Amino acid sequence: MFMSPTNWDLASLICKLFVYFGAASLVGGSLFLWLYNDGSRKTSVTILRYMALGTFFGFQGSLFNFLIQVGMVVDNGLGGMFDFGMATIFLDTQLGDTTFFRLGGFVLSFTISCFYLYRIGALDKTPPSAFYYFLNSINIVAFLLIAFSFRFSGHISVLSFIAKLSIAIHFFAFAAWIGSLYPLYRLTYLENINIMQISMKKFGDNAIALVLLLIVAGILMLLELFHSISEVFTTPYGQALLVKLVLVFFIFGIAGINKLKLTPGLVNKRGVLSLRNSIRIEILVAILIVCVTSYFSTIVGPSEHQMG
Repeated sequence: MFMSPTNWDLASLICKLFVYFGAASLVGGSLFLWLYNDGSRKTSVTILRYMALGTFFGFQGSLFNFLIQVGMVVDNGLGGMFDFGMATIFLDTQLGDTTFFRLGGFVLSFTISCFYLYRIGALDKTPPSAFYYFLNSINIVAFLLIAFSFRFSGHISVLSFIAKLSIAIHFFAFAAWIGSLYPLYRLTYLENINIMQISMKKFGDNAIALVLLLIVAGILMLLELFHSISEVFTTPYGQALLVKLVLVFFIFGIAGINKLKLTPGLVNKRGVLSLRNSIRIEILVAILIVCVTSYFSTIVGPSEHQMG
């Protein structure tokens, strides 16, 4: 099942992890400020820092992934990453387009996050929800740039329009859910349990729509990537995908427990602690899902869609 990756492959995988983390913090942080924020300055500052850190890593992952691909072709050690002639050639390829859109998206989100951190520091009172409208508008543009970059990358670039749209929807739902987990975890440290319960319930209700998006988009992607069920079990890509599906069903189960049992149980400190620990486990499973996703999209891929 598992292929033996080269050092270049591992470096590229780490870069992809950074890109996923950046996209998740961008979408999850924006949604939290819009829908689930308790309104306090402290919480807002924490989430803006989370978004700024995530998009900073996303930028680094995008930039170094480009340099790693250059170094892989030049094959002259680490110095090959900075071969100007080869980098110039790569800028005119799909890799150059992918890198351009991702860097643009992450720069936009990082800049607006830092700007809002400065603005909050200059305020003498807690900002209203309308305060974040401009930030969220900019982050929508930033995410669209990042999502659009996937149409140029790897085996995705040769798929049909429906498949590319499904991947974009799947990517958004994934980023919205995974990226909201850390902000929700921080929310469990609020002293006001009533506000906490309202926000958690709202997220649980909205998560149903995210799950449906993930399932529908995932099915459409599978129909495009595999020509028969047997390929899921007999190819490295299919087997890696099965591992991801197991983890996805596991995180669905945790989310169901959070929504149906632990959120209604937010009536005392014991209930808060139980939910906090559950979200910690959910974050751990989410990290495993991202690692598996990065593995099978970087190291392996559907044989008929691999880009030589």
